[in-house]
This record gives sequence, structure tokens and C-alpha cells, in this order.
Amino acid sequence: MAQTAVYTMEAFVADVKEIFASSKDPLVQAQAVAGRMKQLLAVPGWLEAAGLPGQEGFGRYDLHLDEEAGHPGNGFYLMYSVQTPGQDNLPHDHGAAWVVYGVYQGSIKQTKWRWFYPGEGVDQLQIKEIGSFVQKDGAVAFFLPGEIHNTLNLEDGRSVVVRLESQKLDLITRYQYNPTDNAVTVMER
Repeated sequence: MAQTAVYTMEAFVADVKEIFASSKDPLVQAQAVAGRMKQLLAVPGWLEAAGLPGQEGFGRYDLHLDEEAGHPGNGFYLMYSVQTPGQDNLPHDHGAAWVVYGVYQGSIKQTKWRWFYPGEGVDQLQIKEIGSFVQKDGAVAFFLPGEIHNTLNLEDGRSVVVRLESQKLDLITRYQYNPTDNAVTVMER
């Protein structure tokens, strides 16, 4: 782990590179990155120093794209999103990548899903919720390759979520799931 007086985004990125170099196991990688992200989220003001927009700023913002390290291929991506009140999305997976989510400000609900097959309490194949949890300021969670989830901003205002993708999701095939009609679609890159 990089040694600094105050943990910085640059030290976090260096630690993530070291994590990718030291293990090929996605669970080990995601757990280690989650621990470092928790440490980074505990540092006051680091995201403001990186350019966090004012209260009216919403959207996705790049922090770092690394071309040399990642899983399943090179190109890990650090970003943050400023979510609008009640912002939701359909359940989705991250393909062969894993993703760590850390709440910098606000709170989000993470809901996990899975497919149920006949014989598992359903008559026909369907995607169903299997649990949910709330992430508040400083909380970190990760989703491994193939896990299905969706996020919901629980705030009347914005929530700011830092995300590290083990490989930039725009570069890999992943899927979105509609529980209303059990439809599966390829997410656009």
C-alpha cells in the first residue's frame, strides 16, 4: 500500500495497480479494492479537489482510466456519478468485470437479483429480487462478475457514488434485465 500522510486518489490508484499485479482472483481483487476505497472515502474533501460539481451538477465524471491494469483485461476505470433524486436503473450485470461502489455523499439502495427456474418455487423462468441493502456515506460494496443488481438513489437530493470498474464497462458485453417481462437485452456500449 502506498504510504502518504493523507490518503489521496493518486495513492488509491497506485494501490489498485498493485492489487491487480498481486492477484488474478476477482474476489481477492474486489475485496482489496473495496478496503482501499473505504479508506479513500474517509478523507474529507478529496472529491471536491478532483472537481465535484455544485449542487446542480448531475451525471458521470471520469477520474482515472488505466490502460495497463485491470480484470478481465486491461483498462480499469475510476469514476463517480452524481445521481438525481430517485434515480433508478433496471437490473443489470457487469459481464466478466467486477465493480466496487462507494457512497461519497447521500444514500443508495442496492438490490440483488437472480434467475429462478421451474422447481425453485416458480412455474416458469423468471428474474426475482433476492435481497437489498442501503449504502450511506462512506459505505462500500462490490459486485462480482455475473452478479445482477440495480441501484436507486434514496435521497430527495443528489447522491454521489464513486465507482471502480475492473475493466471499463463500455468495453465489454453486459446485460440488462427487465423483471416485468423477464426480458434480457445487451446493454449498449
